[in-house]
Amino acid sequence: MVIHYLTSPENVACGRAGSSLNGSQELAQVSCKLCLRTVEKKSAEPARKTPTLAELRAAAKATKAVVAAVEVAEPKPASVMTARTEWQQRLERLPGRNRLPRGVSRQAFI
Repeated sequence: MVIHYLTSPENVACGRAGSSLNGSQELAQVSCKLCLRTVEKKSAEPARKTPTLAELRAAAKATKAVVAAVEVAEPKPASVMTARTEWQQRLERLPGRNRLPRGVSRQAFI
């Protein structure tokens, strides 16, 4: 009776090495439990349920590219100016050394 399962002519599935090992590629003749478990694990690999991080990143990158393409195709509507921004623009257009009220960042002088 053959003891080990041969994955190739030189290699045994359980990892043992030696010139006197009896082996075969037929599972019905194998009696080594380690060889049998190794073959079972290789044949019954579970399907991955969750995506890998690389797959998630690729999907996010693809959706970002689609959103960017849609934004380029559809221009944004003109933004509605608030009363504050209108007032700031009016003060900036005044001639002379007029300045914006305190608290606005672009004050050139006091």
